[in-house]
Amino acid sequence: MTTKRAFVLRSILTWLAVTLLCSAILYAEQIRRQYWQCDRAFNQLFSTLSTALTQNESVIPILNGDEDLALLRQKFPQIQALEKTLNRPLDSARVEHFSDATYWLYNPYRQIRVKISLKPLLGSPAHFSQVELQNHDTPLPGLYRWGWKRQFPQHFQPFTLQAGADPDWANVSLLPHWLLAAGSAMVVAMGSLLLWFRRQQRKDRQRANYYQHARLNTLGEMAAGVVHEINQPLMATQMWLEGGLRQLKNGHSEPAQQAIRSALTQTQRISNLLTRFRAHLSQEEVAMTHVNLAHSWQRVGDLLEHEPGSKQIRITHALTAVQILADPLWLEQVLHNLLSNAIQAQQHNEKGWVHITSETDGEKVKVTLTDGGPGFSPQALQHALMPLFSEREGGLGLGLTLTESLMTRMNGTLRLANSPQGGAEINLWFSKGE
Repeated sequence: MTTKRAFVLRSILTWLAVTLLCSAILYAEQIRRQYWQCDRAFNQLFSTLSTALTQNESVIPILNGDEDLALLRQKFPQIQALEKTLNRPLDSARVEHFSDATYWLYNPYRQIRVKISLKPLLGSPAHFSQVELQNHDTPLPGLYRWGWKRQFPQHFQPFTLQAGADPDWANVSLLPHWLLAAGSAMVVAMGSLLLWFRRQQRKDRQRANYYQHARLNTLGEMAAGVVHEINQPLMATQMWLEGGLRQLKNGHSEPAQQAIRSALTQTQRISNLLTRFRAHLSQEEVAMTHVNLAHSWQRVGDLLEHEPGSKQIRITHALTAVQILADPLWLEQVLHNLLSNAIQAQQHNEKGWVHITSETDGEKVKVTLTDGGPGFSPQALQHALMPLFSEREGGLGLGLTLTESLMTRMNGTLRLANSPQGGAEINLWFSKGE
């Protein structure tokens, strides 16, 4: 009970640590999204103002001061006034500040000036705490955690757009955090249960091994005891048989039959003693069962459907013989290894495919798996079943070795080849199920 309580406590602490860590990452991600929303809003505002400034520079050279202001504002609403100037020097300033985001734009060659107001474009963006359009390089008066600053490229309108904002620490969605806490609780609980069951299985195996070793260690004592027990009925049997022979010699058939029946009783006792002794030493073996190949293939496909690179792989089958004699877990492990190798070999193939077929081959069932990958190299065909051999980067070289070992334990065989149409071809033979 103490061990179980400690295990539960560790699981809860693990859940708290995972939840806090993931919540911190999620919270940081939400704040980061606030920043990028502000950044996109600033870039959009900059693009809008840049378009307006470009329009101003494009329209002022074609004005002569006699245009109808109302008609002009229909196309350029940022223009507030249009006036003529007198004898303004050609080298005088082209821009004069009037008020916040409002200025005069001069054209000394035509002796006119245009009052421009960009306040409607600036507005009051909800993403920022402060936004200013300046014709001088002055920092914003407020202190903000985030700041943006960009200068417009227009030659005669040297403005700088600045904006500042602070993260809205409280404006985060709590639902993802609750879902994260619930999801991490489920994952930690499932993982803890799995670890607990594995630990219990390991303890059970250790306990069984201990008992088995204990039985083997006491084998000498058991054998001595059995010899002692057998010795008595053997001596009794000998005595009854000798007595029966003497009765037969004397012509007494009835006592001789009684002696023989008594000897048979003693031999039956010896047989029972030996049967009980063998029961102490016997061990059960894993029995093969009839397995549906199609069901196992479907389960393996479901397990690998979210593996990296599996989305572009088309998996098909044509299984005519589906009942085989195998161990269900070993069979799924074999199919899992082969399908995983086929998917990994076609990670960079946008139209990859894997096809599996089965057919009756005498007393066996032949299963053939082909793919659209590059196939086996000559070296791989020779050494692929050897431990630690792998041509794939990061591969351990144990998958096909384990597959061959499992096939051998299921009284099956495995053969590697390349398909005439290209790609790998793997043939498996199983005993046919009824």
